[in-house]
Amino acid sequence: MTLQLLSHLWLHEPTAETISGAAKELNLPHAAPDELASAYTDLFLLNVFPYGTVYTDLDGELNAPDAQQIANLFEAHNYHPPELNEVGAADHVGLCLGFLSVGQDGILPIEQDTILLYILDWIPVCCLAVEREPSVHPFYRALATYTRDHLLTRFPITNYELPTTNLQSPISDDEVRLRDLVRFFLAPARCGMFLSRSRLGQIGKTLGTRLPFGSRFEVAESLFASAGEAEILDRLISALKDEVEAWANEYQGWAEKYPTWKPLSKEWLSRTANATRTLDEMRRMIGSISSATDVVTDVTDKVAQTSVTSAT
Repeated sequence: MTLQLLSHLWLHEPTAETISGAAKELNLPHAAPDELASAYTDLFLLNVFPYGTVYTDLDGELNAPDAQQIANLFEAHNYHPPELNEVGAADHVGLCLGFLSVGQDGILPIEQDTILLYILDWIPVCCLAVEREPSVHPFYRALATYTRDHLLTRFPITNYELPTTNLQSPISDDEVRLRDLVRFFLAPARCGMFLSRSRLGQIGKTLGTRLPFGSRFEVAESLFASAGEAEILDRLISALKDEVEAWANEYQGWAEKYPTWKPLSKEWLSRTANATRTLDEMRRMIGSISSATDVVTDVTDKVAQTSVTSAT
């Protein structure tokens, strides 16, 4: 029943009935349905995308090939909830939780460990993105916390091996394109953290720069370009290092608290370490060039004017 309720809350704006049920069963805070409807849209449609490949794909793409594999798994087990035709991809948090709840009834065969490992890899990271979202409603912060804790305590799997990801920095031979740098920091599978539009806006506000309303990619690109033009790239690097450190600290804490997640923590910590190395290299490059404006000019001159068709 708990997984079914969690699945519903991730997939739908809650009604008064589901809010009451969430308060009783999950101890989530009470809130008015109208209030949560607006909060749901702001969170899941505009800022934190609850889809697996956003976190597992090296380009951070929504509906990347792994999402189709999940759709095929659902099809193979005749899992056809109506929401499957309402969301952007099969690897939605709510659909994965719903599929797992079906498995608890004994319907799923050996593939249950496969879907469990897939779920435990990225859903806790998505939950952390929700928890760290600057404007998140307390109801959804509590929902994310409960979801992560429930998964990592109730579904232990310890006998598994993970493939090693060959992580690369977007900086090579002292050269980097702005587009490559932005895409690196928008791909959790490469940098180890999820930066929402709201989080990017908050960083910009801290630096004193105003960012335009746009896609995640456009906001991030504007943040880097504006910091360069204002010659405050070093401050931006410091802000991003603080963010990386916050995510790494959470991963380390989970590894100690949840034995199931300890092997997975090594992979996510290697990604945050990759982000730290990239930021250190950026700082080194800034120090070797006469001014931060020159860095941005050098970088932005290399940006190809292409459209971005991804979850960004």
